[in-house]
Amino acid sequence: MFSKPIAVAAALLLTIARPSLAQLPSDTAAQVDRIFAAMNRTDTPGCVLGVDRNGNELYRKGYGMASIELGAPLTPFSVLESGSVAKQFTAGVINKLALEGKLDLDAPVRTYIPELPDYGAPVTVRMLIHHTSGIRDMWTLFNLSGETVGENLFTMDRSLAMIYRQRELNFPPNSQFLYSNSGYLLLADLVQRVTGRTLDEYSSTEIFQPLGMTRTRWRSDWNRVVAGRAGAYEPVDGGFAIAAPFMHVYGAGGLLTTVGDLLIWNREMDRGSVAGPRWIEAMHAKQKLTTGTEIDYSSGLMIGTHRGQREVQHSGATGGYRTFLARYPDANLSIAVLCNVANANPVALGRQVAGVLLRLPEQAAQAQQGGGPGQGRPAAAGEGRITTALATFAGSYYSDELDATYLVTVQDTALAIQVRGGPKMTLTRSADDTFVRRGAGSLRFTKGRNGRIDGFVMSAGRVQNLKFIKRTS
Repeated sequence: MFSKPIAVAAALLLTIARPSLAQLPSDTAAQVDRIFAAMNRTDTPGCVLGVDRNGNELYRKGYGMASIELGAPLTPFSVLESGSVAKQFTAGVINKLALEGKLDLDAPVRTYIPELPDYGAPVTVRMLIHHTSGIRDMWTLFNLSGETVGENLFTMDRSLAMIYRQRELNFPPNSQFLYSNSGYLLLADLVQRVTGRTLDEYSSTEIFQPLGMTRTRWRSDWNRVVAGRAGAYEPVDGGFAIAAPFMHVYGAGGLLTTVGDLLIWNREMDRGSVAGPRWIEAMHAKQKLTTGTEIDYSSGLMIGTHRGQREVQHSGATGGYRTFLARYPDANLSIAVLCNVANANPVALGRQVAGVLLRLPEQAAQAQQGGGPGQGRPAAAGEGRITTALATFAGSYYSDELDATYLVTVQDTALAIQVRGGPKMTLTRSADDTFVRRGAGSLRFTKGRNGRIDGFVMSAGRVQNLKFIKRTS
């Protein structure tokens, strides 16, 4: 006979392990299951699906393995990482503090974080929330510096220091929308400066506990043991390798959660039980640029339509984790998909589920991409006025904003570029002084008064106009 504590523990284990009973009609459930059929196996990672309708549980199911090594399956109670779906939680805390009068969304960020450089025009808290600040993205910066996410340990302090080193913005504040994880790291830091509590501590007390999100917390310490956490994987050579986030950075991502807890959060977006109706309004308020253009991003939420249905959603990716959280307000439908393999596409999977449940017609075949009228080809090397000899570009170039040195060399009949002993990448010439790196942006070399090359300006996705100076010795 079990002792009482052991019996209670055994009963709890059975409760956790027991799959949720589907409330969907069996034929509809079968349609949903077919969407995840390729990963519903015991030798592959996979995804967990959660669906709510009218604020009530509708369907919960895991497909694939939480741990291939231990043979543990994914269940509705498995804890996975959110990736950028976490941003709406950080924004939720910031909006709550603003409504309580503890911070001003339209105040310059430097009011709270004086370490941020003065860019000549104020960057406000609201701009951080909506990705209109122009502040360069920290992960792109680290990648450009030769430090790869997953191979180097990143901390909050190191990441903030990288942001503080940036003396220029990608563009004037609020003139454009460009996604930047840096803004949400600054927001996480702002919470601590305003409340005296970390984002992790504040969220747990003020958000997660009141809502009953019992299996959600921030990954503020990667080394912390988390019950029920699923591993993260990426496909390698016909099998899988571990692809866990190796960092103590959170706020832009790093939320540990379950599909059930994410759907509790989605209910809060309709009910506002913790922060009230004004908070709901703030979370969905779109931002206008200085041009007057209204963007579709609001407080960690993409607000738009999908196949004629209003959709409020965000996706995320960290290491091998992939995430999608969506609401379809007109149908009172919420969908959460958490995956633990890098090649999963939770957005497509979640929207297929929505298609089944909303009885949307099959999508028409996508039009083929091709060169239509007016679409030319990029100029090849040697075309136009490309005259400068390649040897004049060779040399060592340093950026104090990255604290990184790039080596540019002539290799055969092309330039090659290399950072921190990493692999050499070939540059393709697109204009006299401009070169592109395949999938990694462009370099525009600059000249001094003597007409000689003295540096280059690099632009790569979420980082624009990063200056490098040519070293003379």
